[in-house]
Amino acid sequence: MTAVVAVTMAVIRALVRLYPGGFRSRFQAEVLDSIRADIREASQRGAVATTAACARAFAETAGGLVAEHRGRLRLPRLALNDDLRDGWRSLRQSPTFTAVALVVLALGIGAGTAIFSIVDAVVLRGLPFDQHDRIVAVLEHNAKRADGPTSTMPQIFLDWRDRRQSFALLAATNRQVMRARNLTGELENARVLRVSREFFPLLRVHPALGRLLTAADEVRGQHRVAILSHDYWLRHFGGAPDAIGRRLQLDDEAWEVVGVMPPGFSFPVGSPQATEIFTPLPFTAADRVRQGGRSYQYFVLGRLKDGVSLAQASDDMDRVAAAVDADYPGWNTLNPGGHVRLVTLHEFMVGGVRRWMLLLLGAVALLLIIACANVANLMLARATVRGREMGLRAALGASGWRLTRALIVEGILLSLAASAIGVVIAYGAVGVLKAWMPAGIPRVAAIAIDLRVLGATMAAAIVTGAVFGAVPAIHAARPDLTGMLRAGSRTATAGRGARRVRSLLVVVEVALAVVLVVGAGLFTASFVKVLRVDPGFDYHGVLALNVGVRIDPRHFQDAVERGRPYVERMLEAVRAVPGVRSLGAVSGGLPLSGGRVTMDVALPGRPPLTGDAAEMDSRVVTADYLQILRIPLLKGRYFTRDDRHGAPPIIIVNEAAAQTYWPGQEPLGQQVIFEGKTRTVVGVVGNIRHGGPEKAPWHEAYVPFAQEKVVQATLVMRTDGDPAALLPAVKAAIWSVNKDQIINTDRTTLDAYMDGLIAQRRFNMALLASFGALGLVICAAGIYGVMAYIVSQRTREIGVRIALGASRAAVIRMVLANAGTLVAAGLAIGGVAAWYLSAAAKSFLFQLDARDPRAFAGAMLCLTLAALVATALPARRAATVDPNTALRAE
Repeated sequence: MTAVVAVTMAVIRALVRLYPGGFRSRFQAEVLDSIRADIREASQRGAVATTAACARAFAETAGGLVAEHRGRLRLPRLALNDDLRDGWRSLRQSPTFTAVALVVLALGIGAGTAIFSIVDAVVLRGLPFDQHDRIVAVLEHNAKRADGPTSTMPQIFLDWRDRRQSFALLAATNRQVMRARNLTGELENARVLRVSREFFPLLRVHPALGRLLTAADEVRGQHRVAILSHDYWLRHFGGAPDAIGRRLQLDDEAWEVVGVMPPGFSFPVGSPQATEIFTPLPFTAADRVRQGGRSYQYFVLGRLKDGVSLAQASDDMDRVAAAVDADYPGWNTLNPGGHVRLVTLHEFMVGGVRRWMLLLLGAVALLLIIACANVANLMLARATVRGREMGLRAALGASGWRLTRALIVEGILLSLAASAIGVVIAYGAVGVLKAWMPAGIPRVAAIAIDLRVLGATMAAAIVTGAVFGAVPAIHAARPDLTGMLRAGSRTATAGRGARRVRSLLVVVEVALAVVLVVGAGLFTASFVKVLRVDPGFDYHGVLALNVGVRIDPRHFQDAVERGRPYVERMLEAVRAVPGVRSLGAVSGGLPLSGGRVTMDVALPGRPPLTGDAAEMDSRVVTADYLQILRIPLLKGRYFTRDDRHGAPPIIIVNEAAAQTYWPGQEPLGQQVIFEGKTRTVVGVVGNIRHGGPEKAPWHEAYVPFAQEKVVQATLVMRTDGDPAALLPAVKAAIWSVNKDQIINTDRTTLDAYMDGLIAQRRFNMALLASFGALGLVICAAGIYGVMAYIVSQRTREIGVRIALGASRAAVIRMVLANAGTLVAAGLAIGGVAAWYLSAAAKSFLFQLDARDPRAFAGAMLCLTLAALVATALPARRAATVDPNTALRAE
């Protein structure tokens, strides 16, 4: 509420300045002190009272200003302060109605505010760079391979930079983790982004301290300079200005600090894993020639020249790519033809999450509409009960507009109070959702309820209040004075129009609830299907930690020679840890981690392979690795410790590879040229889903660890108890071999990797299930309210029916029939709407038809049961009406 009070006082101060000078000099301080005191007193009674006090203070100040200037400006007298006072009094006199309406609206507005905060920060808000829409990601694009590289090779980037015409600047970046020593001398991981000299000018940002990178910094040997992020500078140098020129230890080498970025700058924008240190990207002679291996490691950004459109730049880059491919035909094997795709940086960052986030925003909008329809129905029923009051006011001279305005103001007041409570709910919800967001979502750090979100919430509150306040106001504008003022009339009866509107609102609630509940059912069923997918191995209870020697590009071959003995010493040390049941290692990509290494494959005596068959994923594994992950052996044998260096080169392939390369043949004993060696197939194992449950198995080969050279590997182990409990002892064993070994503890188990892969589906399922449950409850509350009101209005009629011999069962059937008609209409309309809208959810579902009849049937059943429960109490009340009492009351 602090923000609401602050905004109110700022507006009132501005209004007071419009009063004549004499009034201001005498009364300004007194007026402002009085208003502050009123608001402070109201704040002790809660959010509703505070909101009402703010609205009343604004209305009275504006009304006084108008009265002061009425004679000169000929303005009509405003009665807004009277409306606010009457509305507040009316809401206080109906505590049950006010409480129910506040709860329903607060839940709807709170959920909407929380989801809008997320969508606004991640998707809707532009990037914080000058002309951010002119910054594009330059991507290699192979139309035949959806999993093709988005990064490129240094040779390709340098060609693009030399031949560009549509870009003012092109910059290359490469993310990596380096070992840094903090002020206490301890080693820790530092997130480093190597960037070419164009990076900062392209973004049009400049260090707050120090200088930018220069061409000289890209020369190897002169490249060890660093620009720090603002947060890293504060943590490691205490914000000292003399940090410029000081030395920073990265990978046991001294790097000179030449700059500090301004506060608020981060790249990637808003990422919880934002870059801490920016270093130059040095280019060597090997980066300019087409020899040896191909390294897809650079992400390329470009800033368009003024006046050049994205389409024009795309055409120009296609020309450049074709020229490069013509100069070096067949060299770019993963992207033959060198095709290029350009997308804005904003689109590149949020394009993968925009559709499902907008889906969540649409779902919460439906929930808010259901809440508004519910409150509108309650207000309409309440306005009908207040018919005698409206008749008296009209008889005393109140115009139709005056009655209409009073009810609209009451609705807005109710909505503002609910929005204040909803914002409090949203604050808590945003914190929970932010912590629960799937990994990889861009700009998570920027998610917050800020002034932009508060403004949208207040606007939504005013609009919704006016909308559901207008429904009863329209009927109150033309009251039936004769019927309402009859002396004998103890209650008011709704007219045919009001009954139709109430019935229509119930139908709308039910129809929208059908859409929400069907969506919740579809996403829940889809998530269950993902969980039921067999990944082909047992990932539960497996501890996995990365180890390896430090790679120095100047002495890469030395690192290769030292890598395998280093990992073997690590294995020996960890194997001695009590509680480690079985231990192995893999190089080339841990399952579920997203890492993979592909190698060219050839079959002796066969034509060169093409397409996907020309490559296989390579995993270099120890003898126990396949058994540790419980990957089933289909044919042949596993590796043994006899498959050492100097023994005949062998290989184990998965079932997918065996069926592709030797269809209808016996794969055991077949020869394959892999990693430059001719190897013999000694075993076939089952397919596993390295990319997670939603990715199909790849062609995969396993090579004995002792027969290959490795630099880094992942230790994989099963333990006797909880793997997390054994982590400290395992880390101590690793550090006994090398105290400087960096151990990444972000994810240490395969269960954690699997959780990361299914996190987005779990997040969507949980939110939509929550929206569906809320929609169901609100809809049931609406049905109950309407049916309870109908019973109260038809008490005399029901008494007459019972007096004439109607059974109580017949009365119950009558009430249920009334409710059933409305619910059936809502189910039919909602079912049709959900049938057509389900197509929008098709791409979000896993192995599930978007029009799965089970989801529709389940939604219909849930809503029918909810409606039955909601109608049961009014029906029971109707059946117990005493005809004598009902007739005497009239």
